[in-house]
Amino acid sequence: MYPCDELQKLVPTGCNFGFDVLVHVGNSMFLRCHNTKEIKAELLTKNIKISNREIGYLGKRFIIYLILAHKEIKPQIKEFLQASGGYVLHIDGTCEGDSPHLITALDEITGIVLGNVKLPSENTDMLIPFFQKLQQDYGDPIACVHDMGSVLIAAISEVFPLVKDFVCHFHFLRDIGKDLLEHEHSLIRDSLKNSKEINCVKNAKN
Repeated sequence: MYPCDELQKLVPTGCNFGFDVLVHVGNSMFLRCHNTKEIKAELLTKNIKISNREIGYLGKRFIIYLILAHKEIKPQIKEFLQASGGYVLHIDGTCEGDSPHLITALDEITGIVLGNVKLPSENTDMLIPFFQKLQQDYGDPIACVHDMGSVLIAAISEVFPLVKDFVCHFHFLRDIGKDLLEHEHSLIRDSLKNSKEINCVKNAKN
């Protein structure tokens, strides 16, 4: 048996579908926010029959390849940022309820994602190693931008003590608005909620 080397380059090892299908699944899932059913229907229009389980598997594999590609290209990213005059480190995090915190670091100027980390909670001791890795990979930023969280401020001060530190305008204005207009916002929210409940009751009676 003589396998074709060119064809093998088109299909990931241990996969039944080519890289083109894997990329389509990844883009649909993570960029267009399509669910498994929608992706399956998309691929069927291209005469590609695939199970829901296989779509989920390809989605996970897409993320792994993306991580490996990002890791491999870090030296080129560093070179590009330095040639552009440096980078502005923008840090932001998100979480839902008691779920882990996803912290993302990107260059504010180009929008290039520099790194991500998932932490059980947002605390200084856990953030410091993440910032140290960014420092190792890309050098010191020319400035840092973030929200007003004391944990972030403490970690950045520890790793980048000589770097200019700024508060994100969006977070600053949002916090001011919350402090100044929280009462009015609550009144409007409750009024809309009550109005919705009243309309639901009327529609049920009709």
